[in-house]
Order: sequence, then C-alpha cells, then structure tokens
Amino acid sequence: MAGGYDISRWPITVAPLPDELPVSWLWRVANRYGMTPAATLTALGLPQVNASVPRLEAYLRRHADALAAALGTQPFPVDDLPSSDGALEVELERYAVDYRIGRLPAATIRFCPQCLAVSGGAWLRSWRRRTPAACPAHEVQLLVRCPECGAVPFSRSIWMTAATRPWICPQLAGQQPPSRRRRNRCGYDLRQAPTSPLGALEADALDRLHTTAEAAAAHSLEPVDVAGFGVAARDHLDAIFELIDEDSDLTQVLAPNATGHDRLSSSARLAFEVLDQPTAHAAADIAEHHSLLDPSGRHTPIITDAKARRRPHNPLLAAIRMRSLEDVLSPTAQLTFRLASSRPRYPEPIPRCRTEEIQSWPGQVPFAAIPQVLWPGTLTPWIEDDDIPARAAAAMLLAKIGSTRAWSLIALDLGLPAAFATTPGALVTRMRRAGTWPPLLQALEHLAATLSASPPRIDYSARRWAAEPALVEQAVQGIETEPALGDLVDRDRLAVLLWQTYTGGDARNHPDYHTDPSSETRTPLSRHEAALVTGLIERAAADLHCLCGAPDQGPLEWRPP
Repeated sequence: MAGGYDISRWPITVAPLPDELPVSWLWRVANRYGMTPAATLTALGLPQVNASVPRLEAYLRRHADALAAALGTQPFPVDDLPSSDGALEVELERYAVDYRIGRLPAATIRFCPQCLAVSGGAWLRSWRRRTPAACPAHEVQLLVRCPECGAVPFSRSIWMTAATRPWICPQLAGQQPPSRRRRNRCGYDLRQAPTSPLGALEADALDRLHTTAEAAAAHSLEPVDVAGFGVAARDHLDAIFELIDEDSDLTQVLAPNATGHDRLSSSARLAFEVLDQPTAHAAADIAEHHSLLDPSGRHTPIITDAKARRRPHNPLLAAIRMRSLEDVLSPTAQLTFRLASSRPRYPEPIPRCRTEEIQSWPGQVPFAAIPQVLWPGTLTPWIEDDDIPARAAAAMLLAKIGSTRAWSLIALDLGLPAAFATTPGALVTRMRRAGTWPPLLQALEHLAATLSASPPRIDYSARRWAAEPALVEQAVQGIETEPALGDLVDRDRLAVLLWQTYTGGDARNHPDYHTDPSSETRTPLSRHEAALVTGLIERAAADLHCLCGAPDQGPLEWRPP
C-alpha cells in the first residue's frame, strides 16, 4: 500500500525466544491468534502436516521464508546456537555407535514448571534431551510427564489440534465420547506441577558428567590421570558410560520414566567413585564391591579367543581390570592382553569392513614380521641360540602378543609342524619353574614394540609360502659353484642353506628337508670358504626372489635394531 503497510502480513508478530523450540513458537503463535497449530499452518497456506516433533521442525525450517514473510519472523532464532548442555547428548550418540550398544531412546522434551510460568509457555531446546537434567535457574529436576494424566509432552501430535495455552496439557484423558467432534483433554496446568529440588550429590554427579562430556567433545589432548593411567578425555567419558551401562543398562536409564533421573545419578556417582581411586587395584576393589567389571560380563571379559574382538572395549576399564588380575592370569592371557606393557589392553575389535580385506590388525605383531625361528641373540639371556625348538616356540609367543590367534593357526602360518602347537606351553612352564618368565615376557613385549616402530624390510610370511622346494632347487641348479667347494657343500646342502637364509626358518621344521645342516659339515669351513658359500647363497637368492614373484623388496637377511 501507499502508506507502506503489507496487507498480506499478519498484524501480530510473535518472535521466538532464545533457546525456544520451533514447535513451541508455533504453539504460541496459534494461541495468540486463538487457533490450533494445525489451523494456523492451514491459514498460512502451508500443507497440513501430522508428524513427530523432529520432522515438524524440519518442515518449519524448510518453509522459514514463507513464515517470516507472513508473520514477520522466522520459527527459530537467527543465532540458533546449540545448547551448552548439548555436548553430553552428542557424546552419548557417538558412544552408542562406537561401542555398538544399539539404538538409544529418542530425546524427550522435559520441562520446568516455573520456567513455563515466567516465559509465558515457551518450551526450550535445552529441555529436549536423553539424559535427565535440572533447571539451572530454579535448581529443580526437570519433569518428564504430566502429573495428572502421565503423558509425555509432545509425544503425540494431538497437541496440534488443541486450541489451548502452551502450558495446558493437551493430551487426551479419561473416557472419550463416541463422537469424534469432541475430545476430552487433560487440561492440567503444567505451571502448577510439583517439583523436587536437586540434591547436592545429584547436582555434583550431573555437573561432573557435563564437564567430562564437554572435554571429550572438545577433543582435549590433555591426558586425564585416572586410576594411575593417563587417558584421553573421550576414553574417560566412555568409561563412565560403560560403568553406568553395566550397573543400570544405559538404554533403560535413558527411557522417559519417572525413575530414570535417580538411576542415572546413582550409577554416575558409582562410576566416579570407581574411577576416582588412585590405583588400578583400588578401583577394581571398589568395582568388585558393587559387582562391576565382571570378568565374565560383556564390558571387561577375560577371554583370549576371537570373542574378545566382537565388541569394542574401553581401554581405561580394560587396563584397570587386567592390571588388578595380573598375578592370576594365565601366560596366554598375559600375552594376549599385553600385561608387560605400561597399559594392558584388549586386542583390536573386529572392524565393520570385510575381514578378508584386513592384512594385519593393529595391536598385534603381523606374521610378515616374524621369522619361523627368532633371530639369534634376541633372547640370549633366556634362550640359547642353538636351542632351535625354543627359538621357534618364542616366535609363536611373539605372534600371540596382542592377538587372539589360536596356537594351531600360529604354527601353521609360521610353517611349523602341527605338533608345535603345544611347544609354547612347555617353554612357558620351563621358564616359570626357573623364575625367568616375567623378564622373558618383558623382553617379548619390548621386541613387539621394536618391530612395530621399525618393521622388518622382509615379508617372512610371503617368503615362507612362496619359497617352494622346487623353486629353491631350480635357483640352486642355475648357479655355478667353485670346484673347490664341491666336497664341502653340495647342491642339496646349498638348497637347505638357501631356504633357511631366505625364509628365516630352520630346515628341521620343513617337511621336505628334515635335515640338520650342521651334521653334514664334516669339517668347519674357513673364513674364505664361508665367504664363498655366502656368495653362492646370495646369487641363488636373487634368482629365487625372481622365481617366487618377488614378494618383497627387502634384503636377504635382517636383524632387529
């Protein structure tokens, strides 16, 4: 119009309040014009929608421009910043995915009666949450249900057909008349709902829970000292969630019921009591007193087979549980859980991708880095270099560190006879009787860490599978030997030495050789003769490398740094 007025715009502007839900704003607009929310959308020329609160909010945002043109404002604040308490909700969703605990209950819109009275019926975004919380302004617990009818606000879309004030419960209640033209509604004034003050213990537990969630959401790199271990803030928060879940079942605690607040608070206090202990043994004692960290449960199970990989486990709780049991765990468990390291841990969980695409899982020594017989001098204080069976058993022990592989599988991939599956146990028994098992376990852990930091340039596993006796013989036959060496080293013995040098194994463990190379040497070789034999092996190894398809680009031999 000439005067500057827009006759298509509605005359009364109802601006959304800070932190207000878009559905709450729609309800207040409808109440101001004396209509139902559904009739308001129809009058605005928008298709009527009957959906849940999240879908209705997405619908309002999609038509934000039309609503702003008709009502003079958008259905949500322009700054639209997330709530300060949203970190806990976000971390809960992330935890449920990472730890595969299933789908969490949907967020529930709670309310503070006093805030409803002060704001004129505005429902806040900070009230929509899974975790029970308290009103920071009035220090009372947020309510979940209407005290009169027991309905959860906004749980059903019946509120869109009610021409009531936003603080009046619109849910259907009592005996309904046969005619659909009229419905009996609850009509309870939610501003008058009785509230309970927040106790000191509950306030402290919720405050610490929110503080820990904010540190985890910020990806804080500052380590947190918990029970003698330095862990990331996210692992600390996940440990709290795991203890709450073990104590009360997290999915049940977060369900919208009247007891959820008390259950969550008590379980959170119990989790903090466990994690506030100075040592792992003290934390485990408190946990055992409250039937937590069950060795046969799903959160901290003490199992060494593939079942341990089916579910991710919290590294902090794992370290506490295993450190407290380090004196009673079997040698196999000590290797699998890496008890000789500064922080014991579970093997890596089974990834979601196809397992055949995985070459080597983190946390364990790959077969490609382990020779059939450990390098000479590696464990000299405890295992002599001429004790070939013990060095082979030590290689199997190394392959068991951080792994759930079966002993038979380890023996198979190392190219050892099936009878070797019992050899590691015999070696451990011998070491335990001699009192040298703890230092040997520490040496194996150190060797595993060294191989992880400086992996070999040789793929021992590929060489063991590729170096067939026929190819080894072909490589040996293709070289020319010195006539002077004919009586000292024949081609059969040269083939045995070539296979041993190329694969890092011992011919006595090969089904096609079964030979002790030292028994065939009638007289020791001189330094010059030994150098000539080494040169022959290097020349034959180059041919064998090509015949085998060059499984790696490493040298003929390698030693740990």
